[in-house]
Amino acid sequence: MLQKHLSRRDLHKHMARALAVLLASPAGFRAAAAMAAQSRQIAHLLGTTKIDGMPSRVVALEFSFVQALDALGVVPVGITDDNQAKRIDQLLGKHIDYSSVGTRLEPNLELVSALMPDLVIADETRHSAIYQQLGAIAPTIVLNSWEGDYATIKGSVVVIADALGDKARGEKAIADHEATIAGLAAKIPAGEKRRFLLAVATPDSMSLHTSSSFTGSVFKAIGLTPAVESSKAVESGAGLERLIAINPDVLLVATDAGGTVLDQWKSNSAFANVAAVKSGKIFEVDRNQFSRFRGLKTAEMIVREILAKVYDAG
Repeated sequence: MLQKHLSRRDLHKHMARALAVLLASPAGFRAAAAMAAQSRQIAHLLGTTKIDGMPSRVVALEFSFVQALDALGVVPVGITDDNQAKRIDQLLGKHIDYSSVGTRLEPNLELVSALMPDLVIADETRHSAIYQQLGAIAPTIVLNSWEGDYATIKGSVVVIADALGDKARGEKAIADHEATIAGLAAKIPAGEKRRFLLAVATPDSMSLHTSSSFTGSVFKAIGLTPAVESSKAVESGAGLERLIAINPDVLLVATDAGGTVLDQWKSNSAFANVAAVKSGKIFEVDRNQFSRFRGLKTAEMIVREILAKVYDAG
């Protein structure tokens, strides 16, 4: 036997070399990683879920989860894309192959089951009621996407990475992202005191995104001041009087195609006296990018848009 001919030190060296050879190959590295992640408990908003091995067939039921998986190098087999595949192309800035499993509000459980996933990622607000049904299909973790602020969305990336069996990859993705954000934020002039507001325009009112919203918390993370401080993420049904009372210095208005209340207000003299309008610091932005989407890539896009629109900087 080998032990008879090798000293204990030599035996340890032999084993270390063998392990190094194993890890040098992609297959060996994956096998070693899988062994290290055989079984673990993942804590989430509705409890704890046991996950074995390294899931590869993942169904994502919210846009931020799709973006998190992309940051981790994983293409989900199923996505609730609201039956609009072009939104996923826009979300990721590229095309991926996946199966639609319906809308974020009402996922099609039969389609989810047919994909035979080994992990489902669901949203607390939209999917708590079907958590047990999802859990019967595959191990399911529930996170806060729809009402998640910037810190929450970043934290979810690490939880998802842990569920996939590679928490370190998630931590690296966050570190790389934060370095990118810091570099972009450094381009904002020192002493910026203006108050920023994202408003989503509908045909008859606006929804105002506060300091607790995803976009509002991105503002704060880069040193900007949200115009509305609130523990509630969105203030819905705001009319012109409310906007005048807030009087933001910089106003980003997220719109879909088609007419909105913004078109009506543009001819109103009271609207013209809002600080952002008077100074020419009102900008229309894409509703998907600024309101529907959330994620690391979305945060970076928001900061780049602000630099380009407000400061004429790249």
